[in-house]
Amino acid sequence: MDGWGPQAYGSQQPAAAHYGWPQPPVARRAGSRVPLVVALGVMVVGMVLAVVSILVTGGETAGYRTWHQQSGAMEPTYPEGSDVPVKPIDGSGVRRGDVVLFSARDWGADSVFMMRVIAVGGDQVVIDEPGRVKVNGKILREPYLFKSGPYFAPPVEVTVPESRLFLLGDHRVAAADSRAHLSENSGTIARSAVVGMAVDHASVPSPDRLWMWVGAATAAVGLIAAAVATTVRRRRTGVVQRI
Repeated sequence: MDGWGPQAYGSQQPAAAHYGWPQPPVARRAGSRVPLVVALGVMVVGMVLAVVSILVTGGETAGYRTWHQQSGAMEPTYPEGSDVPVKPIDGSGVRRGDVVLFSARDWGADSVFMMRVIAVGGDQVVIDEPGRVKVNGKILREPYLFKSGPYFAPPVEVTVPESRLFLLGDHRVAAADSRAHLSENSGTIARSAVVGMAVDHASVPSPDRLWMWVGAATAAVGLIAAAVATTVRRRRTGVVQRI
């Protein structure tokens, strides 16, 4: 009867422990997957940032072309042999001073040339023997001209027809420009003949290298963190299995 008292009942041990059997193994939880998920997320964000920075600016750059200048007609602005970035245009928005690429069919040549727009439809152009150019009665300032010294050429006086352009090369001695084709439409070419406009290299969009490198670095950090998290998790899982 002593073995059935309240004190003895409350202090009794599990059967296994009472008979000296080993305790059943206690299940232990493997390492959390949260660090791995976070690391993979960081890697994906970095990759997306790098790819988007390339695609956005790459799409803008895709519309540009490169023109290889094969003559000295536009020296010193564009020397012979230089590669010039060109933006394709249709000629409707061309203004005085723009350097354009155009089909020279109006001049009887099945070629594309690059020259500077001096006057547009309705303008009056006067060029005297020393080569000074006046547009609508005002002397044109031309700091871009090739410094070849004084030269003399037959004077020119034309009124540019509507929807047409009067073109000159920056190297006036070397350029066979509108002055050499006065018998056809006063040496002008149609706006519709324009196929592109020269632009500065600095104005051509390029991939944003800062964001591209930030994205690449972020992706690399995420990849390394994911590898570390995976290794740690595997080790913890192995310890649990051995236990």
